[in-house]
Amino acid sequence: MEFETFAPLTELPFVKHLFTLRGYAGIPPHAVSAEQTHGNEVAVVTTPGNVPRVDALATRQPGLPLLIRCADCAAVYIVDRRTPAIALIHSGKKGTELNITGNTVAAMRERFGTDPTACRALISPSIGPCHYEMDIWASIESQLQAAGIRDIQNLRICTACHLDRYYSYRAEKGHTGRMYALLALCRREICLKIEM
Repeated sequence: MEFETFAPLTELPFVKHLFTLRGYAGIPPHAVSAEQTHGNEVAVVTTPGNVPRVDALATRQPGLPLLIRCADCAAVYIVDRRTPAIALIHSGKKGTELNITGNTVAAMRERFGTDPTACRALISPSIGPCHYEMDIWASIESQLQAAGIRDIQNLRICTACHLDRYYSYRAEKGHTGRMYALLALCRREICLKIEM
């Protein structure tokens, strides 16, 4: 298997998601990606392409996969089940310190009218406190809670502990690949047609 999915997101019928493993070769050509500058800027997107100077993407556009690259940094999936709307966040040490997650929830509230209590969030495999001086998992979870999200799925899977499955920038001293996190919103009639 070249990618994995997570049960808390799989059970939501109006989204598709995946998280690639080591050796995954392809990404959807119709996705939208972030430049990922380790900042706290968020882009609301409606078309494919690469968005400069941002670390988080949000959309209400069905059929548009959001894409984030990571190799120790966390990908944070957010699904607004009511609107519906989605966001995907790249949150490493700097982005977490700059509250990229809180900024993203704020952007969803402003642009989509998102109610945080209607959201589910999931923190992807990423480097854990067992291999890093900062507990990124706990910090992101605290930021999600402060933003009003209560349904938080924190997988607590450390990339550096599982080099058979994941890339780890720190454990492999910078000589490594990247995993891809993808998240797409879909209407029932087109959900099966989205290829990721």
